[in-house]
Amino acid sequence: MLEIRPAQEADRSAIVQLWHQGWHDAHAHLVPAEILAYRTPAHFSLWLEQSTDAFHVAVGDGLLGFVSINGVELVKLYVSPQARGSGTARDLLSHAEHLLSEQGVAEAELFCTAGNVRAQRFYAREGWRLSRSFEDALWLPDNVAGRFTVETHCYRKHLGFR
Repeated sequence: MLEIRPAQEADRSAIVQLWHQGWHDAHAHLVPAEILAYRTPAHFSLWLEQSTDAFHVAVGDGLLGFVSINGVELVKLYVSPQARGSGTARDLLSHAEHLLSEQGVAEAELFCTAGNVRAQRFYAREGWRLSRSFEDALWLPDNVAGRFTVETHCYRKHLGFR
């Protein structure tokens, strides 16, 4: 049985591992190759440590996925390869939408790297609509010079108040 709950410190390692794997699976072929040196588990761990997002995890036989929200934004949604096609992504998305709505968010937004076709199709199926596209700067550690951008889509969904 799937349980969705707030992330705990004990989930940290599994979140970092899933995030690293999921990011590379969905994004590595869409970004400049130079970025990949800064997408190691250590970098994802640093991101998680510095994040102000509210993380929630889907747990079944281990950690199957996670979602994070911040303000009006659904920031991250990752599902393990073994959970793909099981409804876990839909459950996490619905959970995040409910949390945002409960916080008074009438219209939520999320950002998706252009070319991440699986994610784009999923969000469209779940009622999210493309609002705009723009070039977004990719994160680099503070001590690294340079700037890389990638085309990014902003999706919006009217949630209303519950």
